[in-house]
Amino acid sequence: MTQIHLSRTSLSMQSQLGELIAEPSGEFKKFTRMSTTDFEFLLNKISPLISKQDTQLRKAVPTRMRLAITLRYLATGDSFQSLHFLFKVSPQLISTIVPEVCKALNQVLRKEIQVSFEQHIY
Repeated sequence: MTQIHLSRTSLSMQSQLGELIAEPSGEFKKFTRMSTTDFEFLLNKISPLISKQDTQLRKAVPTRMRLAITLRYLATGDSFQSLHFLFKVSPQLISTIVPEVCKALNQVLRKEIQVSFEQHIY
């Protein structure tokens, strides 16, 4: 019975995320601090690196949700416990999702990110 509850909860969050993305009011941008266009761009870039397979024991957290969890964490600094209540994903799993997604983002965007190493004297 617990597995059915978790599946329904996960489906509910996926549905809510989909509704948030489709919302024309700009709520998605407030939620992730990113436009839906940029979100989809990043999702397409990192999906092959962060997607997981379902197992007999549980369904994998979808790539769309993995990216949303990470962006929400980066945008707000919310604790993993707080993100757990929002996304219905365990804090332990979130603690592995966030570094994996950040690593994938770094990998695919490495050439597009410029960091200045100039020393500023004030």
